[in-house]
Amino acid sequence: MSERRGPSLGDLGTEQVRVSTVDLDMLSTQDLVDLMCGDVARLPAMVRAAVPSISRAVEVVTARLAEGGRLLYVGAGTAGRLGMLDAAEAGPTFSSPPGQIVALLAGGDSAFSTPVENAEDDRGAGETAVRDARASSRDVVVGISASGRTPFVVGALDEARRAGSTTVALACNRDTEIGALCDIAIEVPVGPEVIAGSTRLNAGTVQKIVLNVISTAAMVQLGKTFGNVMIDLRPTNEKLRERAIRMVALVARCESDQAREALELSGWRPKVAALMVMAHVDADAAQDELDRVHGHLRAALDQITLTSPAESSRAARGTVRRLGVAAALVDGELVNGDVAVADGEIVAVGLSGQGHGIAVPGLVDLQVNGYDGVDLLSASVDDVIEMGRSLVRDGVVAYQPTLITSDEEEIVRAIEVINRARRSGEGARILGVHLEGPFLSPYRSGTHPAKKLRPPDLDLLERLLARGGVSTVTLAPELPGAQTLIRAARARCVVALGHSAATAVEARRAFDDGARAVTHLFNAMEPMSARQPGLAGAALNDTRVGVHMIADGLHVVDEMLRLAFATAKGRCTIVTDALAAARLADGTYSLGDVVVNVVNGVARRGDGTLAGGTTPLRHALRHLSRLGIDPGDALRAATWVPAREMGRTEIASLRPGTPATVAIVDESLSLTSLLVKGVDHELV
Repeated sequence: MSERRGPSLGDLGTEQVRVSTVDLDMLSTQDLVDLMCGDVARLPAMVRAAVPSISRAVEVVTARLAEGGRLLYVGAGTAGRLGMLDAAEAGPTFSSPPGQIVALLAGGDSAFSTPVENAEDDRGAGETAVRDARASSRDVVVGISASGRTPFVVGALDEARRAGSTTVALACNRDTEIGALCDIAIEVPVGPEVIAGSTRLNAGTVQKIVLNVISTAAMVQLGKTFGNVMIDLRPTNEKLRERAIRMVALVARCESDQAREALELSGWRPKVAALMVMAHVDADAAQDELDRVHGHLRAALDQITLTSPAESSRAARGTVRRLGVAAALVDGELVNGDVAVADGEIVAVGLSGQGHGIAVPGLVDLQVNGYDGVDLLSASVDDVIEMGRSLVRDGVVAYQPTLITSDEEEIVRAIEVINRARRSGEGARILGVHLEGPFLSPYRSGTHPAKKLRPPDLDLLERLLARGGVSTVTLAPELPGAQTLIRAARARCVVALGHSAATAVEARRAFDDGARAVTHLFNAMEPMSARQPGLAGAALNDTRVGVHMIADGLHVVDEMLRLAFATAKGRCTIVTDALAAARLADGTYSLGDVVVNVVNGVARRGDGTLAGGTTPLRHALRHLSRLGIDPGDALRAATWVPAREMGRTEIASLRPGTPATVAIVDESLSLTSLLVKGVDHELV
């Protein structure tokens, strides 16, 4: 039995009277509240000073609970009630089994609502309470006392030590009696209270914080969360069931309906439901695997993608393959961890392990005039299909064929050819046709043949849209009648602005009318200046607008690329504006009716005008890396952002359950490998 006695009650810091608050009862309501709230603000720093001792307590609590032991809180008055509150919250919050976390309150459970204040002086009652609880060497007993000398708590800790339990003291003074008595002492000296004679303010707040940290941190280490998401709650009412659906959907990266279905099949066990969705197994297989790894969802997910717990599950899932990456771009966000695929689908992301590189969806290029010897204005169906195969060999799995200004008959013929190739389903996926013209400015026509440009013509636009498959129309918003075209097309396709001499005012009006993108930002438009921001300046400042850039190091200087990524974060798309010359040697090529000469990889019209690009999109990614663009921003610009603009985010998602079309890039954002629906595809 402990014989040590600490300072007398009157000597304790928590019992001192503050000279600064002697006129407390004379303050206005606002001043009183301001004083009390300001006083509480200093407590977190005090708690942080106790992190080493709190950490030791968490480690031992975690170890004992994992072995089947218990966490027992012992206290009197406010301190004991806080212990009861923490114990009561453990069940519904963490699905802890009944009796795993127990609170022993001086005066018994009824003292929670009806104070039995003299009960705290009964040391023998503390001993009896711990003895009746049958504390053992498998348990941790935490004594809670603001003063650090409460007899009920001292007696309880003495008995706990005799029973072989690990003991922890939580006090709000220094060098306390219970601190000296216990294996671990957590002492947070809060000093005098705002109101002398009561320790339910600062001392009570600190005790609540520390108890929350101990129980929550232990539960995290016991696998009650997945990352920072609560995944082991007990859905006992409608609110908690809705929360469980949200948590499973978030963790498994699935829709709410799928999360609800899994929860219903699992008997509303969120961890089981999440594993069912992520690993494509049934409830029994998921529970078996969780039991095997002591309830840790991440560990279960790792194991279930390596070895099947049952032959039936193996047959259902097929062979699971891990990609060995360090992170993955999932719905536009980088998620640390490996990726697993099976049967042509993503089955898991965020798996532990030491990997290298980043898994991203296949690349998406929204401006391709031609590729590998094929010019889209004159191509056959077979040409377009073969071109799509060439794009895949460069990591592009989806693209937007782009038709420059030409005669109506030529444009219509090309649309029909592209639509037929699209239906074949071969090669890179065709997202739709991009009509870059003919409603462009003669002052900013670039490579487009000026004689074939047309003023805005609603009837012509309707005829072209009627052919089907048109996904984007680029026009110059300053042209008379352009506003009518924007309003007519905005609900049927993306309206982009480009090849334009528009002022910022004219550009903003077009954005208000429904234009949502800018074609090859900075190229074929008025330059920005101090008082004339033009189309480029207006687009960079409008969060509704996506900006496309040719990031080949030639069309846009490095400083302007950095500027765009800094000011239009999350809205940048990189494109190639590729010509038939892409991937081929220098020479003479066609872009519709225009002859283009390629010298040293640079394409120009006969008069020296810079034409489209010859650099594959994968090389543009590497160029952004060399510029120091944030890797996540660069990867999003070639995958998620363009897919989102087209309303086709499914082609740029690595959620479990989506097709395993995955490109892997290294630290320099160079493509190292490609899978198309789970099958390795050659990169050239």
